[in-house]
Amino acid sequence: MITRAPPTHRFLGRQMRDLVARLATTIPRVRKRTDDEAIHDMRVALRRLRVVLKIARRIFGRYYVDSIRDVFTRVHRASGALRDEEVLRETLTGLAVTSGELDAWITKRAKREQALRVLVEKRLRAGDLRRPMRVLDALLALPVAPGRRRPLAVFARRAVVRARADVNELRGAETNDSAALHELRIAFKRLRYTTEIFRAALPRSLATLAEPAAQFQKRLGEIHDLDVARGVISRSRTLSASVKHRTIDAIDRKRARKVALYTKDTRLPAR
Repeated sequence: MITRAPPTHRFLGRQMRDLVARLATTIPRVRKRTDDEAIHDMRVALRRLRVVLKIARRIFGRYYVDSIRDVFTRVHRASGALRDEEVLRETLTGLAVTSGELDAWITKRAKREQALRVLVEKRLRAGDLRRPMRVLDALLALPVAPGRRRPLAVFARRAVVRARADVNELRGAETNDSAALHELRIAFKRLRYTTEIFRAALPRSLATLAEPAAQFQKRLGEIHDLDVARGVISRSRTLSASVKHRTIDAIDRKRARKVALYTKDTRLPAR
């Protein structure tokens, strides 16, 4: 029996409602601090939702979608500072640098992480996520103008092809250019999420892009975390020169290993 694909607006609406439901489950986890992955899971749900919303502008209208997306983006950025501190702590403690001075510095830095956590929790209690979630639900309840309706297969293919083109445009980034690698990482992330969103409606040649995109995203994420840690240690005014030197040397050696893994991996088709 042949089943007809749902209209694109219904498909995207279902994706967004599922992500909103997933996002809603993370809010009490963050507020109650029930597990260490709560902030990470909330940010992943937010990132995926922002990607879907950006794609959905062509169907639901740029003005309304962007007004909702902007609110989610502000919360995502606010939680980003907290997540950066969590990752910094994990990165530095994973270097195996034996130094009581560095350990004390990391412990002191934890106060900043705690302050950022309190700020995120306060924003969640104030309803910074609940409000855009309700507005999005109202938007999805409205009919879509006939002129904005698109065949799902065509729409899905074009969205993934555009995301892959963005990746290919940035793939020449030099491995010593941390800013360019970060932009490439973001492009891989968008390609991964776009492919995963539309997987069921894509030809196999495009659907299979999700796995290698996720692997490249991970590789570049590890490099980015080390670059951020290097910058923070370099700017520290309280660490001694010798501890800075030892820590940065450990970061550089680990980064070289991660770069080697990234440059060896050629699984993503060039076009």
